[in-house]
Amino acid sequence: MNSIKVSICCIAYNHESFIRQAFEGFVMQKTNFPFEILIYDDASTDGTATIIKEYAVRYPDIIKPVISKINYFSRKIHPNKRFNWGRIQGKYVALCEGDDYWTDPYKLQRQVDFLDSHSEYSMCFHPVCIHWEDERNRPDEYFPREDYRFYKTTLGLADLLKHNFIQTNSVMYRWSLYDELAELFPENIIPDDWFLHLLYAQKGKIGFLPQVMAVYRKHKNGIWFNCYSEEWFQRFLFPMLNFYLQAEQQFASDQILHLAELMSRVIDVCKETGDFGLLKRTIQTFPKLWARLTSKALRQSFPVWAGAVYKLSLPKFRSQRREYFKLLRNLWQIKHFLKKNPEYISKKIL
Repeated sequence: MNSIKVSICCIAYNHESFIRQAFEGFVMQKTNFPFEILIYDDASTDGTATIIKEYAVRYPDIIKPVISKINYFSRKIHPNKRFNWGRIQGKYVALCEGDDYWTDPYKLQRQVDFLDSHSEYSMCFHPVCIHWEDERNRPDEYFPREDYRFYKTTLGLADLLKHNFIQTNSVMYRWSLYDELAELFPENIIPDDWFLHLLYAQKGKIGFLPQVMAVYRKHKNGIWFNCYSEEWFQRFLFPMLNFYLQAEQQFASDQILHLAELMSRVIDVCKETGDFGLLKRTIQTFPKLWARLTSKALRQSFPVWAGAVYKLSLPKFRSQRREYFKLLRNLWQIKHFLKKNPEYISKKIL
């Protein structure tokens, strides 16, 4: 019997309306190699688990389910890390969550062919269609745009540290992290798939395939549907700050641009609601980060700004302009807030 070449890792939670389409996208794959589907249900309260069991009976040789009675995501435990990664048998690994799906029956074959013939690449990805499930009049979009992947077809860690251009259900890894992955991958971070991309970007190049081969579904119960709202920040601000701080630590990268943007958005939300409890809890939980941001913000002045603008006008620094001005805007907003609310730089808050 041929050994498994690709392991598909899938997490489901209350995906009763979507999970069949995910499974059909898996089982329609036409390949010249065996693959397995590692599906984990994180204690769904709808009919998701029943549908998973139904498909496991229909495809017992490839679908390998784990049905949990405990919701581990709510306990800040990463389900793939706990339940799927240890079961992987494949040389390559593809991801797709239970509310998304694949549309091309040759997706796995194309990505395997690419990685088989390009040993210097540790992963590859492709564009996806973004479908707005609850906004039927909103047209579909495609991600990533060419500019968002820097007009490149071969990318690396430095590119990926700027922003995440790899949609979860488009990626395939050359799987090489096993026991050490549990130590390298932190708990309580989002976006967790981006962190996994970064770990594998350390291992080799990132390849881009041009075919659109999957759909990423935006719906009201998805984590990223209403991101940066007050409710979203209450649930996910701390894991997202943890992500950027862990990225700085593990990949020796300065994530001040993203951290300043997050805190600037938090200030906006608190102003809109008139409730600054979230900001205070954030400062108390991340005092070193807040001190770092406020110190940098308070140093902003016209001479500093003018000097930076001159530097960025030089040809070799032009590629950094957009990022710098975005950082500058967020730091000025933090500085303006501190000037009006000096108690937020006092020892009482810190």
